[in-house]
Amino acid sequence: MPSPQLPLELLYTIISHLGAEKDYASLCACASTCRALVSPAQARIFGSLTLRKESRTIPWLAKLESTPHIQTYIKHLLLAQYHKPWIQHSEVLKRTLELLSPYVISLDIRHQVENTRFDFPVLSQLRCVEEISLTERDPEGLGDIVNRDHALPTFLNYFPNLRAITFNDCWVQVERASKGDIAAPIFRLERLYIHTCYDASVLDWLVPALSSLKTLHVQYTDPNSIPIFSDTAPSPPQLESLEHVEVRDLDRASNAELRSLMAAVGTNTVNLLSITFMTSGSSSEHSPVKAAVQSLLILGAHGHLQHLAIGFFQEDDPVDGSPWDELQDLLLGGRFPALQSVKFLFSLYSSGTNPVAPEHFIHAVPRLALKKMISICYA
Repeated sequence: MPSPQLPLELLYTIISHLGAEKDYASLCACASTCRALVSPAQARIFGSLTLRKESRTIPWLAKLESTPHIQTYIKHLLLAQYHKPWIQHSEVLKRTLELLSPYVISLDIRHQVENTRFDFPVLSQLRCVEEISLTERDPEGLGDIVNRDHALPTFLNYFPNLRAITFNDCWVQVERASKGDIAAPIFRLERLYIHTCYDASVLDWLVPALSSLKTLHVQYTDPNSIPIFSDTAPSPPQLESLEHVEVRDLDRASNAELRSLMAAVGTNTVNLLSITFMTSGSSSEHSPVKAAVQSLLILGAHGHLQHLAIGFFQEDDPVDGSPWDELQDLLLGGRFPALQSVKFLFSLYSSGTNPVAPEHFIHAVPRLALKKMISICYA
């Protein structure tokens, strides 16, 4: 009697817990164990492809042409090549992209600014891309460059199925463009992650694509960075689908940035379910709790907010008295009638070697504790 076989989707889930690089030997062992594990293991091994230069791309092209089924496994493509003519003119890369175009759904580009930005029409072959991560460094101060107002929007409009964008270290400082000839976004985003982006023009340009946005992550690394939602945007952000907001380094944000972000969220959302504030405390002019209180005040009353999380990463955070009382007044005062839980995420250490005791924070919010709304994750 044949032994029962697990469903293929379950095998894929099990194998997905092995990292493609760290556990390469284990994945190869799984692939040679039995026929049922060959496809799940190969999908994990070949799920991500990194292309850096011609000499490394030629062997991959030969492999893809000789073993076509591997093409179907490659979902994530990383281009970490700073030599722009290679991306623009390489026939090897062009042929490789043709083979991968029906399958790649995630694109990661890491490059340095040269004479023009994002001049990559060859990548328009990847019509199925749903996620893009962009890392753009400007070590030589080439922020004032050719086509600076149109290059990035034009590039993003190659991908009609785009659903998620990550701006991860985009240091080129670009003035907000006139509305001019920039074509509107042809896609609608569900997730937007802004770690660092000084391209004010593209942030304004994206506003019409945010009507279906569900998740917004913003990280503030520079108190002088540009507000995400500005008065000069072509239209106010329509965020009626937004459900989850996470703000990192909240205490580093300027008052203008907080007003810009939280006012836009408070005014234009109807389905907001959760907010996470992460603070570092390293350069704050006021306590992290005060920054959270200020943000909630700008947000205003919200009838659907269910979950709030406030994270701390700093030394010797004071826990007595205001603003903890102010936070409790705000959360229990009727502004957020659907609120179910308040979570404190702690990574706190004193000047010595011992971590700060979490009991102090529980005692600081007795009314939340009495209502059993508070939980603590402590590292």
